[in-house]
Amino acid sequence: MTTADNESVLGLPHLLVLGLALLLSFPFCALADSNDEPSEDTNTNEDSYFRLTSKDYAGLERQLSPYLDSYAAGKISEVELASRFAVFYRSYGLESRFDEWVSAYPKSYAARLARGMYLISDAWRKRGSKFSHETTDQQIRSFVEQVKRAASDLQISIGLYSRPVESYRYLIQISMGLGRSGRGFLDEALKLDQQAYNPRFNYLYSITPKWGGSARQMESFIEECRSSPMSDKDKARLEAQLHSYLGEQASWDREYVSASEHYLKAYQIEKDARWLYRSGKSAKDGGFKELALSRFSELIEEHPKYELGYTQRGDLYETGYKNDEKAFKDYLVAADLGNSWAQNRIGWWYMTGKYIPLDYDKAELYLNRAAAQKNRTAIENLRNLEKLRKRADRAK
Repeated sequence: MTTADNESVLGLPHLLVLGLALLLSFPFCALADSNDEPSEDTNTNEDSYFRLTSKDYAGLERQLSPYLDSYAAGKISEVELASRFAVFYRSYGLESRFDEWVSAYPKSYAARLARGMYLISDAWRKRGSKFSHETTDQQIRSFVEQVKRAASDLQISIGLYSRPVESYRYLIQISMGLGRSGRGFLDEALKLDQQAYNPRFNYLYSITPKWGGSARQMESFIEECRSSPMSDKDKARLEAQLHSYLGEQASWDREYVSASEHYLKAYQIEKDARWLYRSGKSAKDGGFKELALSRFSELIEEHPKYELGYTQRGDLYETGYKNDEKAFKDYLVAADLGNSWAQNRIGWWYMTGKYIPLDYDKAELYLNRAAAQKNRTAIENLRNLEKLRKRADRAK
């Protein structure tokens, strides 16, 4: 795709406004700035954030240049490079710092990419999290303006670095917002790095049914990826994402069994506990108790430290099967694992004498644990517990 082609997609304001109609019809969705693995280098990101806030732009250039050089030389992957920039997507309220960085280093790829990333995330913050009919015209105008600025930075950045794969990745994300295909940007990215994962990840998301694509289009793309030079691990990650997206869509369509099956397939590919959790949750949401119980029990067996398995199975026992004994046992495990919802639930049971003997001291213990995690219901229950204690003292 040529520069002129890029501009035809992203450079015309009236096309931007028209294309955003699809995007703005949905509530807030945190579009991925980086993928779940590998984990970010916490020290590097904290250092980058400190340098940005302290206006040490020369330090940022020195810090990021070796990673850009290493990626250009093929010594690190684009996923690793992306992890070094991930902090800029979440550097809220620092627009003036990004502007100063670009002004100080107008030919810096790092500065342009970082500001483009920030502007995309800031556009969503300005828009807010509600549906379009609940969003003000001013919020929409601010959103559009920020997206336009982000696109400009990213397009300029392409000419400043030999492998601007991350720039193309975020242009795919913006193209999705325009209601237009980002395939051209994906192809440009893959010319530079045939093994790249992140651009494929963003493109797969852009062709979900939610954004105007289809399951068939997604499956065709996954088939294409299977014959690519990507690593087997990344191919599996993309396929798991395919099923997670299809599971999400099925849930929206109230096809809960189908959603549960798609999430299960994602789990079978990647063995990530969250997929098995969502498989059980979809079945539970649809009222399929036995299927949900089976999924949550498998989740607990395979991932005994995953607290949400216990909270969900406990709630299913309590509300679906009316079995307080089993519910309490699951809540207790989740509470001991640190889950504030379960801690509040256990505290409430002790406070009210539901199933277990009334015990204000134990109720206070568990409610305090939950309140320490800022669980608002637990904080309110502590107030109620104090009233109950006073009432009990007066009755003596």
